[in-house]
Order: sequence, then structure tokens, then C-alpha cells
Amino acid sequence: MKVSAIICEYNPLHNGHVHHIRETKRGGATHLICLLSSSFVQRGDVALLSKFDRARLAVKAGADLVIELPSPFSCAAAEIYAGSAVSMLKSLGIVDELSFGCISGDMETISLLTEASLSTTQIYGERIRALMAKGNSYPAAVWEAVRQRYGNQVAGMMTDPNNLLAIEYMKAIQRQKAGIKPFPVARRCVMHDSEETDGQFASASFVRKMIYERDLSYTSFVPDYASKLIAERVMEGAAAYFDNLEPIILYTLRTMSREQLLELPDMTEALANRFYTARNANSINELFAQIKTKCYTMARIRRITMSALLGLRRDIYRSTPPYARVLAFSGRGRELLGEIQRRSTIPVGTSLAKLRELGGEAARFVQIEERASQIYGLALDTIGSAEEDYRTRVILERAES
Repeated sequence: MKVSAIICEYNPLHNGHVHHIRETKRGGATHLICLLSSSFVQRGDVALLSKFDRARLAVKAGADLVIELPSPFSCAAAEIYAGSAVSMLKSLGIVDELSFGCISGDMETISLLTEASLSTTQIYGERIRALMAKGNSYPAAVWEAVRQRYGNQVAGMMTDPNNLLAIEYMKAIQRQKAGIKPFPVARRCVMHDSEETDGQFASASFVRKMIYERDLSYTSFVPDYASKLIAERVMEGAAAYFDNLEPIILYTLRTMSREQLLELPDMTEALANRFYTARNANSINELFAQIKTKCYTMARIRRITMSALLGLRRDIYRSTPPYARVLAFSGRGRELLGEIQRRSTIPVGTSLAKLRELGGEAARFVQIEERASQIYGLALDTIGSAEEDYRTRVILERAES
């Protein structure tokens, strides 16, 4: 048995994701675990489809077992997102390999980028801080420091978000001594956030844009079974949109003090002041426009906004995922569950109610997940039940191919 894992959002599942799954299996994986983001995703947004729908599609695409990455980690900055996910996979005690997409797909390149990132941040911290003092965001400061040390070509490869996540996975594996082998897969789709297409491939952000605009062209870039489910959810009003949360986001930020803002993850005093000054904005776009500067990326601002909405505080990231919650599995996934139950160092279950009974950190994270589910229901065009996390049963699904 060779167990590979993919850390994913599938927001939504598209042909590039299916290619990644197939290449992972072609590389020798006999079983595949997908660690799937919860209702809120890494770019500080809501997932278009519910985690249960995305888990179902993952199994149809070839995953054997889908486990949820809890909300606080699924909408965190790249280092925390990757570190918590690797920690969770390590805890399962069964994962041999982590498969991830990157531009080149070769270990030599991704190892070079990882070394460049590690050495630059460790040795040139003062230079990075100086660049930030000039108004650069942290990612831009790191990029410039890498460019100065390694040249334009290496720095250029670090700008792609998929390479950045791949680097963070590599760093997390090394830092945690996880004993998980990296398996890079060359991307067969266009650049992240691009609106260009290449044959049957398009970026997830462009696919979402087409869906939001009711442009049926998106069907060319997703598997038929995904296209059918997406169409059903859109027609039912069961697809989620960030803009639907505008009133509750504005209310949340208007009622927070400076002190409460400062407790949010990834917040600084200067940024908290900008949030506080902008709190009476009349729209999300106006709010973000007032907060945004060269120093702060929009993704960071959106993640902090999501943290405020979810009631997160910075101390949440002192914890690692306290349990593994199963969302879906195939017949082959049953084999994995049996092995995981024997080897895992964290509890594994399908029921939030039972995980809550564990108490301690598990109960704390269940409470956050409940809140995330309640808020996610408000993001739907037709407001959804606040109890979906308890009512939806774990999904036993068959792969399409």
C-alpha cells in the first residue's frame, strides 16, 4: 500500500484537479487521501459549493478518503495553512507521500525554491524588514530579497501562488520531520487567477467567475459530473457567494473595538487602525479600498475579515488540528479508515457531536466549525440551515473513472 495525499480546496473541482489526481495515481499511489478545506478558503472567501458537495466530487474524481481541514486553518495564511495540513497528515500515521502542483513538476526546481525561501528569510530578515519599512508587503519584501540574492529567474518562479504553496509544504515537511515524501506534479492548467484558457484547462478563479456570471462556458473546463452538480446548486440557490455576507461583515467590523481587532490573526497595530477607521464603510468594496495599501495584500485583508466573522483570535494558531473529520470515502477508503483508526495520534470521526464530546481543543474547534457552518448558510442565495454540519451524513461515493 502506498498512500498519497493532496491538500486541496476544489473550489470548484476542474479538469486540472482531475489531471493532478490521475498523475498522482500514475506515480504509484494505491490509495489517495484528499485533505479538503472547510467552508472558507485560503484566499479569504467562501467556497462556491459546500464541503460535502466538494468531498463528493473529490471521490468521483478518484479520491478514496476526504478529510476536512478545519476552518481556522483553511482560511489562514500560506505558512499556517500548509503547516497545519502537513501536521494533520503526519498525525494520521499512514501517509507516505504529499502530492502537490507546481509549475515545473521536478524536485530539483522546487528544492531550489525551498532553499532560497528558507535561507533568505532566516539570514536576510533585516533586509526584509527594511524593505517592509519602505512600504512593501511581506511577500513583496521576501521576493525582492530573493531576487537580490538569487536573481530574477528564481525570484520569478516564486511569484506563482502554486509554487509558493509547494514551497510551504516542503518547509513544513522538513520542519516537522514528517517523514512524508514530496511528489510534485507539473500543472496542466493556466496560471493561478488567470482568465486565459488552454484547451480544456482554466484556473479555478476563472471557472468561478464564469459561474457567477451565469456563463455556461465553464462546462468546458470541469468534469461532466461536476458541471451537473454545480448547475443544480446554482438553480437551487445553494451556491455560496461572498457578496451575500456583506451586511453581516459590515455589522461585525462596525461593532469591534480596536482591542478586539488587534486580537485577530495576522493583525498589526497599524492595520488594526486602518480597519477601525474604515469600519463605517457602506459596502465591502468601499471598506477594502479604504484599508488597502501597498503594504497589505488583498488576500491578507480578506483573511482577517473572515477571521473577524468566524470569531477567531491569534491564539488559535498555537494549536494543531485536534481531530480528523471524515467527509466522504469510497469502498477503498474503508481500508484506509481501518488503518488510520489503528495508527492515528488524533481522534478520527464523522460526527461533530461525538467529536465535541472529546472536550478540550476538540470541543473548541467544533464550536468554531458550527459558527462557520451557520455563517456559510447565510452566504447562499437561498439561506441554508445552520445545522448542515450535523444533519449531513458522511458520503459513501463511487469514482467516475
